Amino acid sequence: MRITNSDNFGTRPSKEMLEKRKYFLIYEGELTEPMYFGGIIDNQNRLAISQSLSIISVLRSIEDSHNSHPKHVFALAKEIIATSQGRTITSKNLKKCINDFIEINEDVDKDKKLQAVKEYFEKYANNEIYLDELYNVLVDIFKIDIFSDLVDKVLKYLNEQMTLLDYNPEIDKINLIIDRDKNSFKDFQYDSLLADCKEKNISLYVSNPSFEVWLLMHFAEFDTLDFDKLLENKRVGKGKKARKYADKMLSEISGYDKTNLHFSNFIDKVDDAIEREKKYCEDIEGLKFNVGSNVGILISELRNNK
Repeated sequence: MRITNSDNFGTRPSKEMLEKRKYFLIYEGELTEPMYFGGIIDNQNRLAISQSLSIISVLRSIEDSHNSHPKHVFALAKEIIATSQGRTITSKNLKKCINDFIEINEDVDKDKKLQAVKEYFEKYANNEIYLDELYNVLVDIFKIDIFSDLVDKVLKYLNEQMTLLDYNPEIDKINLIIDRDKNSFKDFQYDSLLADCKEKNISLYVSNPSFEVWLLMHFAEFDTLDFDKLLENKRVGKGKKARKYADKMLSEISGYDKTNLHFSNFIDKVDDAIEREKKYCEDIEGLKFNVGSNVGILISELRNNK
């Protein structure tokens, strides 16, 4: 798990931090959703979202980057809750965090460092590790005389992931942002996720068939689309140029590029999208079968938290 907005990891949060409400956003998608909400975070003032509200993007670890099914998104939410309650982290999740740091930041002897992590966690595969023991664990992994500078760098990185532990169920909110995509997310799985989210007090935001529907709602042309084709969302075109219907329409309307979303194309149309969404399905039960989204409800809620 990787966090893009954080405070100190492994230390008790300050009174000021505890009083600042946090919205954790956990995405099914690895590209479009983080880029869009990154734009939301960067433009809180312009979008009338209070700076006293902390919006935190939660990304999957590199190892889990291809595990995009909603059940894996829900697992991340449970991980945040469990870590916050117990002030511990599982050895499995700690391993992923350390490997993320090495993969992203280390070029020299990267394979040796990853091997050191692998060997350590093969011995301690099922342990719960207390947060105040992280330094000692890192010393055991990297042997201070071999990788003398790595212990402090990894610990600093872990410190920057502290928002994992800052979840306060009394004031904070965990939000899952997923696609309906009926081809990979079956009806019974949808029902099960709804029930699980209600049990854990986790908010669920769905776009049917995909997050691109919410993006399309920023533009008036959405109202003229073929909704049967949109709901089916089959690939259009041939070969490498084939794209799903929603992606193709969004590209034609806005120049959308899934790998490089420009929030500047959307920021002035967020209000339009929120209003347009209300004309279609926003109900979480109805989104199981109908084209629509309830992401606009999330953004409106962010605005109303003063």
